[in-house]
Amino acid sequence: MKRLVARFGRLMTTAFALMAIGLLVFLLTIPLYAGFGIDADIIGLVIFTVGLAICVIGTIRRRSLHGWKLVAMAVLAAALFLPVVSLMVSLIYYAIAGKGLGN
Repeated sequence: MKRLVARFGRLMTTAFALMAIGLLVFLLTIPLYAGFGIDADIIGLVIFTVGLAICVIGTIRRRSLHGWKLVAMAVLAAALFLPVVSLMVSLIYYAIAGKGLGN
């Protein structure tokens, strides 16, 4: 693990681990749903997307991008964080109203 962190950095290593966890959760959707009734496909995709966004941010920091490349990568990172923002808004609404968004 030390070699991986030394080669890619802590942020990129964390992003790779988060993407692996998200992919694993997504692939375990069928056994989890069949055995326990847990639907984990959206959770896995969100975890994977957050890992991908962190990877983009790590790429921006590591390569010191400037100009249009920096803007393009920042827009990509912001677009990848949209599912997280949607979940946060839904969670806040649920905490205030006591019912799900759209019910």
